[in-house]
Amino acid sequence: MAQRSWSDLPRDLIDRIFRSHMKIGGKGIESKDLARCSLVCTTWRSVIANIWGKNLSLLSSPHRPIHMRILAEYQNFQRDPPEGCKVMFVDSLFHWEAIMIGPRSSPYAGGIFLLDIHFSDQHPFKAPKVTFQTKVYHPNVNQQGGLCLQTSWRPLMTILHILLVIYARFNDPDPDDPIDFEIAHIYKTQRTQYEERARVWTKKFATASQISAIDWS
Repeated sequence: MAQRSWSDLPRDLIDRIFRSHMKIGGKGIESKDLARCSLVCTTWRSVIANIWGKNLSLLSSPHRPIHMRILAEYQNFQRDPPEGCKVMFVDSLFHWEAIMIGPRSSPYAGGIFLLDIHFSDQHPFKAPKVTFQTKVYHPNVNQQGGLCLQTSWRPLMTILHILLVIYARFNDPDPDDPIDFEIAHIYKTQRTQYEERARVWTKKFATASQISAIDWS
């Protein structure tokens, strides 16, 4: 997608986002000037820079606590992203995508894994639903890419905590709390076979060529 600038934003969108009763010298601020103003909220700058060019409904009821919580999580993530991970909005504040790079020290090295993230309308009191869109051979991931987060989730946690746990599981699976019991059994009894299969799946399903169509530039 081509780089977008503030001047590309349609006037009605600028008016909607930056509607204000601010006055300078008795004269209302023009929308086009306000859009460039250095005093514009950093959060909204971050959001618009990432969603502009998509037909999204991100701007409805932006001041509800749930919206502000998710925006804050997104902003904090972008400010200090963890190693090997990147996130972006898809079609709403409640729907994100993440790309995660397999750790070099794991059987998933060289893999690029796409995750789908859906926030509940009860966030943060209900865990986000995180699903691997890339096939991954792992005892804590089911055949549909699902993960079990409900039992470990707490309202004070953020999506950053979840992604850090998922990333750590590449190197340190938990076969004692599995979703796929067959893979967990192989991990416990035939570690070499488990690691070889994980490498094969990574090469087949999670190489850069498999997701070359993704462009987050």
